[in-house]
This record gives sequence, structure tokens and C-alpha cells, in this order.
Amino acid sequence: MVKGPEKLSQGRVHAKSANEQAKFSSIEGALPLSINNPAASQDPEALLQAGQLLNFKQDYDQSLECLDKAYRLCIQEKKFLGAIVALIDMAWIKYKRDAEDGPTKATRLFSEAEAMIQAHVHEPNINECRARLLHHRGLMQYRQGNFGEGLKLFKMARTFCAPDGLEAAKISDSLGIYYERTGDFQRAIQCLKLSLSIKKRLGIEHEQAISLQILGRIYITFEEHSLALSCLEESLTISHQLEDFKRVASINNELIKLFIFRGDATAARKLIAEAEKENVRHDFKVALGMTLLYKCFLLYAEQENDLCYTSIIEEILPIFKKFKSKKGYGIAYRLLGSVEYRRGDHNRAIECMSESIACFKEDNRVDELAKTHFELGKLYWAMDKKTHALSSMLESLKLAELNGLAYLTSYIEDEIYRIDLQKWQEIVQKRANYERVFEKEHTLLDALSALSEESEKNQASERTKSLISLLRVGQAMAGEQDLDKLLCLIKDETERALMADRCTVFLYDRERNELWSKVASGLEGTEEIRFPAHLGLAGYVAKTGEILNIKDAYNDPRFNKAVDKKTGYKTENLLCIPMRNRKMEIIGVFQVLNKSNGYFKKADEDLLMAISASAGVAIENAQLAREQKVAFESFIKTLSSTIDARDPITAGHSERVAQYSLLIGDQMNMPDDDLEALNYASLLHDIGKIGIKEEILIKDGRLTEKEYRHIQKHAYYTYEILKNIHFERHLLTVPEIAASHHEKVDGTGYFRGLSGTEIPLSGRILALSDVFDAITSRRHYRNRMPFDKVLGILRRDAGNHFDPDCVEMFFNIQLQKLGQILIMERQVDLPDEGSSLLTEVDRHVTLREYEQVLSKEKMTKGEADVHRAFSTLYHHSNISYLD
Repeated sequence: MVKGPEKLSQGRVHAKSANEQAKFSSIEGALPLSINNPAASQDPEALLQAGQLLNFKQDYDQSLECLDKAYRLCIQEKKFLGAIVALIDMAWIKYKRDAEDGPTKATRLFSEAEAMIQAHVHEPNINECRARLLHHRGLMQYRQGNFGEGLKLFKMARTFCAPDGLEAAKISDSLGIYYERTGDFQRAIQCLKLSLSIKKRLGIEHEQAISLQILGRIYITFEEHSLALSCLEESLTISHQLEDFKRVASINNELIKLFIFRGDATAARKLIAEAEKENVRHDFKVALGMTLLYKCFLLYAEQENDLCYTSIIEEILPIFKKFKSKKGYGIAYRLLGSVEYRRGDHNRAIECMSESIACFKEDNRVDELAKTHFELGKLYWAMDKKTHALSSMLESLKLAELNGLAYLTSYIEDEIYRIDLQKWQEIVQKRANYERVFEKEHTLLDALSALSEESEKNQASERTKSLISLLRVGQAMAGEQDLDKLLCLIKDETERALMADRCTVFLYDRERNELWSKVASGLEGTEEIRFPAHLGLAGYVAKTGEILNIKDAYNDPRFNKAVDKKTGYKTENLLCIPMRNRKMEIIGVFQVLNKSNGYFKKADEDLLMAISASAGVAIENAQLAREQKVAFESFIKTLSSTIDARDPITAGHSERVAQYSLLIGDQMNMPDDDLEALNYASLLHDIGKIGIKEEILIKDGRLTEKEYRHIQKHAYYTYEILKNIHFERHLLTVPEIAASHHEKVDGTGYFRGLSGTEIPLSGRILALSDVFDAITSRRHYRNRMPFDKVLGILRRDAGNHFDPDCVEMFFNIQLQKLGQILIMERQVDLPDEGSSLLTEVDRHVTLREYEQVLSKEKMTKGEADVHRAFSTLYHHSNISYLD
């Protein structure tokens, strides 16, 4: 199974053009509408086209019939790429169509497609298939609410496909939808415009309709009404031509919303009447529900409250409930709340708004959640409940600001200005000063004050221990940026400070809507605890922001006894509080169990809140540092893969060189900062090849003297490029190291002709790793060099080309670790063969010991087994770690 971007990127070969990519897959064209029975065709490409167009029109049964037949014909005719595409498309349709076992069916078909990709890895354009598979797996994860995993797979998929091909356009659509959901509308628009330009260049109209519709929807949000109308009308025209009536129904509803938003009630009524008839005629129930809902918005605007109420209760809510349309259900209840208020039932109005909020929380629709809190605030203000109104508006503002919903903030602030002028001024002032806006921060001083007021029956020594522990955790947190170490430290010191038996620090994963922890007392050795963010007491605290102080856990109905039953632990009392960052956003939950001398008191709450306030900031800093490092590493690997992508033969070279360099650096006990610089320099050492002519870079054969001088310039170009990148202080040596990879210790290298210690140590390591990978990898003009000759070259050139110390350290590396890197470039036939051979290589055997084995006339059985396994692994052409 595909494991990650590092290993996937080794097989990347972009298609040369959109036209060439079109040959790989029939999805570039549209099936002539005159074909009444496409499944009768015997042409696999025509069947693929038919299946894909029918899928687009959501005629899933006929689509599966066409795709299944296409798959079987492709297998018969050995058109394996077509068969892979058919499998992926069938998997996606079954996932969408079959609510209960769709994911299982899809996963099985995806696995079958992946196995075919691995079996035909040499086929031209195979990476388009790989991109398509990753994209659809990402779509499945996204629909299941695993947004982070989905986004990761989208980005991985994009690295494999031709940048000007249809799959790249579809991936851009998916990215656009993701960014729309997270409130990053500008990036969403950029992605969709890119997709649309590709689709128009390829002339694929039914795909253009998709991008145009999404763009139109986003432009409505931005109140760019003319752009929205243009996109939606163009999408509608295409969908009519293709007789895609489901999309027509969806676009009509977008247009109705647009007309309502821009105040054109006449156009809205006319289109509602047409859409209502068409939805009934085609039996499009969910689309009908949305049309009726927009009709109710007009009725509400016209003060037709009873008609509006009846339609929502008797028509709209039953449709959305039956077909599980959470968004429609939530919007309907929000409108119903406003209607109920007008009809005089204020309590029912609040209940409806609460139902809407619960629905959007469950569906993770932050934009709609912010709108509902806004409408609830207006209701409270109308009821003359100023405190409640302000609270709802502040919650709406918080959601809008923390989730990039800038288009809402001005409306919310206008209402806050009306409700509480002083609070409005405070918000404006605090935001200008980069201070907290929404909630009072619990400080260390607050906690110390609370401790001093504690009952005298608490012993002074206990108070002292708590104070000391609190100061210790604050001091330690200030200097720790490693997240895992920080969490362990917080857990240990919190237990000590509160005299608790156990402590767990849960963090909130916003993308997956889960709480997780690696640090839980009593569960050491467990890799990770992870569960949906709405479950359990911790989930309740994360959702509500409340503090739970439970004196008798087993008598509280919210407590889940199953956890104790599973672990054998008896929870007697507990304290659970939210943890917030600087913006007062909940980022986690503290949970402490079983106070050693009774139960947790108010002073314990204050003490834990003080720890939480400091911990929240420290954890946010550590997370930011980790994210910045991950982002920088991603940037570095992207630069590195840009070079590898120009020449398929050297794909993965930079990654392997980095791995070899780190093994040598580790043998030489280099500090962590130096290892990090060595890693980045190794990944980027060939970035200067951007300046080398394509025909020379991939020339099949020996270079002329003039060509060789030209290609030597890449070391200089590497330095010139990298010196313009901003590196952190401990990485400032990266350009110098990377540019030194062709220097020789005898001074005959290039581009500066440095010698001996004039070459940075990391540069000398890199030079050795670069040559080792070059002679143990296939090139245009030769196969891999026999391994005994490789070792002979390293020995021979120690002292002239290579630093002798580096060579000696290289020979101390375990043979198995070298093997793990060596097989990274090999191809896949039998997924388990590579790992199986590696297990046969004794992990204690070093390269030096293996060198001695190779010099023997007669080997022992153990030595012979190691030699056989490693030799097979090294020379076999059908082994890879892409599985």
C-alpha cells in the first residue's frame, strides 16, 4: 500500500503535454449524446467515456454497467491503464451510491487498482493513474470528515499528474472546495480558475460546468453578484446541453439564492416556479427541498409568516430529514426560529436556533454556525435580552475571525456596535493591540491568590509543593519547543501540582474533529489515544468550554464507565477544563483524576486554569514551530523533486543522498542542528541543475568536454539559488554545504577548487554520499556497478576525492540500513520481497564486516546467507519500497 509522499515521489514522471495525457485516458472527451445504449458498445474507450459521462449525470447504475464492461474488455485487450481507470471510477461510484457498504467496496477496488499500478509501473503515463487513485482516496477521506487526510492526498496526487491535464484540473477543484469550506476563499478561487482554464483548453464542457458552478457559489458569498451570475449561467447552459438535469436543478437553486441576495424578488419568484415544476417532474427531492426553502425566505420577507411556517414544517423538514441533508436541515430550523419569534413563541424560537446550532456543529459547518449565532443574537436583542444577545454575537465573531470568514465580520460588528458600544470599542482596541478579545485570561497571580485563600486545614507543605511545581512547569514550558517533550512535562508537573493520581492532556485536531493524546498516565506504551471530539467528558468540555469538577464520577450520568472497565482503573473524582490559545480558541482539554486527599476544590480549578493558560500558549508555540518546520521541509522536498522530475532515471537521487549523509553524520556524532543542515543541503544539492540545458541533462551517452564544463556550472548555480533563500540561523551553512558536493579533498574538484578542511565537513560527507548513490544507481548509459567494485572505489579514492575519516565512518554503517535506502529506487512486482530480504540481513552486520566477507574465499553459512540476501536485494530489478 502507498505509504507517503517521500516514497511515492520516487516514481513520478509527468506526462509531457495535455495531448499526450489525453491518449492515456478517454476521459478527455464527451460521449456523443446520440448513443442511446452505450453499454452495447465493444469499444473499451467509448465505454469508459460513457461510464464517466453517466457518472457525471449521476446515473450510477448505467455508469457501473459501462465501466464494468470497459474493465473486462481492457483486461482482454491488455489495455491496463484503461482497466485501472475503470476500477477507480467504479470504486468512487460505489462509495457514493451505497450508503452502508460503499466504503468497504470502494476500498477493495482501490486496492485492486493500486496492485495493478504496481504491476505495470513501467507503462507510460502510469503516474496519471496513480494521481487519479490518490485523488479519489482523498475524496473518500474528505467525505468521511477526515479533512486533513483528504487534503494530504490531494496534494500528493497533484505531484504525479501532468500539470496541464484533466486530473490536475479535477484535483484543483477538490482543493478549491476544501479551501471554500475552511474560509480561504481567495485560494479557493485561484484553484478553481486554474481548473477552469485547463478544462477550457482541453475543451471538456461537462467538466467546465462543475468548476463554473463552484466559482459562482463562492462569488455569491463574496457578494460579487455579476461574476456569480456569469459563472452560473454558463454552467447552466452547458448542463442543459448535456441534459444533466440534476446539475441544472442544483444551479437553479444557486441562481435563486443569488437573486434573493441582490434583491431581485421578481426574478427569484419566476425561477422558483420553474425549478419547483422541474424538481417534481424529475423527482429531485433534496433539490426540491432547497427550492421550497428559498421560496420560504421570500414569504418571510413578505411577512407571510403562517405560509412560511406551514411549508417548513410540512414539506421542507421532512425532505431534509429523510435524505439526511444536514445543511438544509440546519438552515430550515434557523429560518423557522425567526418565523416562530414573529408568531410570538419566543421559547420555541430559541429552541429552533439551538437545533440549528447543534446540526451545524455535528456537520462541522463553521460558516453556517457563525450565521446561526448571529441570527440568535438578533433574536435575543429583539427580546431585550442584552447579555444573551452580546454573548451570541461574540460567539459569532469568534467563529468568523478564527475561521477566516471575513465577509461576515463587518455585519457582526455592526450588531455589536448597536448592542454594546463599550464592548465594541474594547474589541477594536484589543484587536489593534494584539490582545485577547473574548475571555479573561487566568494568570499565575490569580492562582497564587486562590491558593493563599485555601482553607487552613490544608497543610502548608502541600501549598508550597503546589507553588513550586507551578513555577517549575512555567519555567520549563518557556524553554521547551518540542511538542512531545512539552506534553510529557506538562502532564508530570500537573499531577504534582494538583496532587492527582493521573493526568491526561488532550489536544484538539480541528481538521479531523478529534481529541488525541500521546501522554496519559497509566497508559504508557500506548501509541496514541484518539476519539471523536464530541465523545466523553473531555469531548463535552471541548465542545462547551465548561469546567467539570465531579466529586463522584460513578454517580454522574455523563461519565463513561467502560473506560475504567477496560483499563481496570477506578475513577473516583475528576477535574476537566478546556485549554485555550491566545485567540481564546479551545485547543485541548486537561483531565486530572483522583485527588490524593479527597476531591478537587475551587483552588484546584484556579490552579489548573493557571497552568492551562500558560500551557495553551506554550503548546500553540510548539505546534507553530512544528508546523513551520513541516512546511519548510515540504518546501525543500518540493524544490528537490523539481529537479528529479526533469530526469526519470535520477528520480529519488536527492532523497537517497540525504539518507546516506545522515547515516554518516550520525556515525560522526554530529549535533542535531548540523544534521538538519546536512539533510537540507543534501536534498537541495542539485537544485542548480535548473540552469542546465535539458538536452545535456538527459543526454544518453557520454558528454563532450564543452557539455561537461556546462554541467559543472550546476554547483555554482546551486550556491547562487540557495543563498537567496532565508534560512534560520542554525541552517545558514546550507548553501555552502550544498555547493561543495563536487569538491575533492585534493583540491581538484569544482566549483571553487577547495581542498582538505577548506571544504565544510558536511560538504565532504555530501560528496561521498553523492558518488555512492551515483554508482549504485542506474543511469542513462550504464547499470548499477557491482557492489564489490563500489567499495573498491571508496577505498581507492579516500585521501584524494573523499575525506578518509568520512569513508571510515561510512564503513561503520549497518548493512541493513544501507539496504533500506538502496532499494528505494527499485520497481515493484512482489510487495513483500524487498522487506523480506532485508530481514535476512543481520542488522548488526556493518558495511566493514560485509567488505571482509566479500574478500573471503569461503564463507560460513551465516555469512553466505547475508551475502545472498544483500546481493539479491542489490541486483534484483523487481524490488521496491513503493508498497
